[in-house]
Amino acid sequence: METLLKRFQSFGPPTLRGTENAVDCESWLDDIEMLFESLAYTDERRVKLIGHQFQDVAKSWWLTTKRALEHRVSYRKDKGAEFANLRQGKLNIEEYVAKFSSLLRFAPHVAENDEAVSDQFINGLNPDIFTLSEKSRGWLD
Repeated sequence: METLLKRFQSFGPPTLRGTENAVDCESWLDDIEMLFESLAYTDERRVKLIGHQFQDVAKSWWLTTKRALEHRVSYRKDKGAEFANLRQGKLNIEEYVAKFSSLLRFAPHVAENDEAVSDQFINGLNPDIFTLSEKSRGWLD
């Protein structure tokens, strides 16, 4: 990261104090975007570097916003992991369905594929669900 920052700083990127008027802010944004594009930086790199260009009010805003975004991302990751590890356990089937449904939105890679949703749902069910289901159909005697 240090080398990346040094390279970025060597181009003399503009800073933003947060007290500029709207036209100056737009101009700053245009300049910084052009620099990022010419350096072909990924969004991740841009986010890491942009904070170094803020000063005063802009820096305070950025630090607050960054913490809020990190918290939101962390929350989404935690919920995604909770979905991936969801098992029925002591939940009744209605509770399991409700929990599964509420957590599914944190796993868009699963939600967009009906087969993956079905597999995840079935894999989380207690094994005795299948035994009870088969007995109720008369499959097992």
